Amino acid sequence: MLKDKRIAILIGPQFHDEEATLPKEYLLKLGAEVHWVGLDRSTLTGKYNRVTLTPDKTVDEIRASDYDGLIIPGGGAPERIRIDDTALALVKAFWRTGRPVGAICHGAQVLISAGLLEGVTTTCFVGIRDDVKLAGAHYVDQEVCVDGPYISSRKPEDLPAFNKAFSEAVAGVHLHTEVADLDPLASLQLAISREKGAMEFYRSAAAVMKQEKIRNKFTYFSAIEQGHFDQLSELYVKLSGGQGPAALVSNQEIGGHKVSPDLSGEEAIRLAMGAEEKAYQFYRQAALKARHPKAKEMFEYLAAEEIDHKRLLSVDRSTAAGGQGHFQWATHWDVPPGMEDLW
Repeated sequence: MLKDKRIAILIGPQFHDEEATLPKEYLLKLGAEVHWVGLDRSTLTGKYNRVTLTPDKTVDEIRASDYDGLIIPGGGAPERIRIDDTALALVKAFWRTGRPVGAICHGAQVLISAGLLEGVTTTCFVGIRDDVKLAGAHYVDQEVCVDGPYISSRKPEDLPAFNKAFSEAVAGVHLHTEVADLDPLASLQLAISREKGAMEFYRSAAAVMKQEKIRNKFTYFSAIEQGHFDQLSELYVKLSGGQGPAALVSNQEIGGHKVSPDLSGEEAIRLAMGAEEKAYQFYRQAALKARHPKAKEMFEYLAAEEIDHKRLLSVDRSTAAGGQGHFQWATHWDVPPGMEDLW
């Protein structure tokens, strides 16, 4: 299931013994390669003195792009990890790829300090419940919580559920999208059509929103989706030998909803969040299928951006209009040597 997948487990002094070791044992059985990643190479003892570990790598030796997922166990280690700038930079880099990031128990403290939990739905150890809420997260009390690529659990007793959910996220088991059945150009065509539909929806919805905060958000997202549409269309032309795409789907990916003057902000946000989740799953599966590193990187950027949109929609704060978001591929993007197709 996880053959050729590499997972990093971030540990520090006083890591929780079982929260570090049991996920590794589970992932190894599924065929993954798993590395302990420490702040340095010092030998570490678990919080309950049941396990002693020596990191395989350090936070300044690895790159997020070299791994398929990251796990942050709890215990006392997150208190030390969260004040290490290099460790936080690494966690942020993982987050930006859209690849699975898992936090167990107190592991969410690292994400708080990295500034990554706003708008995220998460669970955690009950003792830091208020901390994640103050960080802008939506707290839920359940054994495992999956919000896009982010997987969280409360305590050691939840590890069976966490291990299953995390491994399935790495493998892309529950990504129900059309990518699996389409050739590369057909998948790219569908992506372009979806971006067109999202752009039109946000633009039309912004025009009828009475609340300024929501109107600003939708105007902002419309500009980003326009950028995605332009950039993916340019890529399509290059890969098809000069043939332009025909964006035909329009608003289909937002429930076929026709924007009317009486569309409420709450309903518009609900529709948009559902569409952004679908877009995330689409790009995540495309990234898993992509053979060329640049194609994989492109789809990962898009997946991370779409799930970020979903989270921004869920928080009550204004977003300035304009901009292209995090997706930095320019419209003059050149197909790298050897990349004659996406997969």
